[in-house]
Amino acid sequence: MIKIRLQRHGARHAPFYRVVVAPSTVRRDGRFIEVLGTYNPQAHTRSEELKLKMDRIDHWLGVGAQPTDTAKSLIRQGRLSPEEWMERAEKKTAAKLARAKNKKSEAPVMEETAEEAPAEEAKSEEPAAEEAPAEEAKPEEPAAEEAKPEEPAEEGEKKEDESK
Repeated sequence: MIKIRLQRHGARHAPFYRVVVAPSTVRRDGRFIEVLGTYNPQAHTRSEELKLKMDRIDHWLGVGAQPTDTAKSLIRQGRLSPEEWMERAEKKTAAKLARAKNKKSEAPVMEETAEEAPAEEAKSEEPAAEEAPAEEAKPEEPAAEEAKPEEPAEEGEKKEDESK
């Protein structure tokens, strides 16, 4: 079977890839039939990052060559117009920043709320019982009870996430 795949070149921590057509039985960086393009993930401009010979790729796909998952993704990127590629890159960076913010903000907040929440409930119940009549204390208790089942559920979810 013929595959379209990547060959790794370049120095340590500075990868550079060739997109090649090679038999599936050959080593990753071994013998190949034809070079179809290059991929430099550390390049700063799109034109330097991905250079593909789309006519040759279409030829090999027509002949029956099977692209690997990464090669298929790069071929899709190569077919995008520069505007579409920029939109996609901006969406990826925005999503990455949002994940990083959520990761930083959620971890400390959850720990603090889990530790401080029982202390805050105890503080809020004592002044309410002393200052307010019993009728006002009763509506607060169901609200506190509603909040309590949510906390163990979150802790259970954390335990499941940690086990993965």
